[in-house]
Amino acid sequence: MNRFIFFLSLSLFIFSCDEIDTTLNVSRGLIINEFLASNDACCSDQNGDFDDWVEFYNDTDSPIDLGGMYFTDTPGDDKPYKIPDNEPSSTTVPSKGYIVIWCDDDQEQGALHVSKKLKSGGESIILLNTDGISIVDSLTYSSQTTDISMGRDPNNESEWIFFNNPTPGAANK
Repeated sequence: MNRFIFFLSLSLFIFSCDEIDTTLNVSRGLIINEFLASNDACCSDQNGDFDDWVEFYNDTDSPIDLGGMYFTDTPGDDKPYKIPDNEPSSTTVPSKGYIVIWCDDDQEQGALHVSKKLKSGGESIILLNTDGISIVDSLTYSSQTTDISMGRDPNNESEWIFFNNPTPGAANK
């Protein structure tokens, strides 16, 4: 009888518990979050230059270093730009944080200034892993308007919208 009560109690306990959510919240890693392909007076870099830029967001619980990864604006590019891997204090994206890559061909201005410039008429933005082949994230965009960025809709990250008030290095608003 004690055995019966034990199993009955155990069964009631198990079936009375709330349903366990077995879905996984899978992070994607680094994602393109926002970009500005025609910057005349919107947002300046650390030198006061109004360069085109791409913002990446790290949606993981750990920092990710861009150093050693490759950036390009051309699918199949046989010479993508290698982001320097000797400045992790500059190239590491904190967990749930943002980093801005300046597309200005002014590498002497720092590790986050790449040799690829964006075209306002449209093209691609591609971040490749350290192997230079695997795509971390990419986006192909059409014609852009000066000083108006394009980014992920904060209410639906799979949708891309325009922002009259760009937010490089911060959440889209």
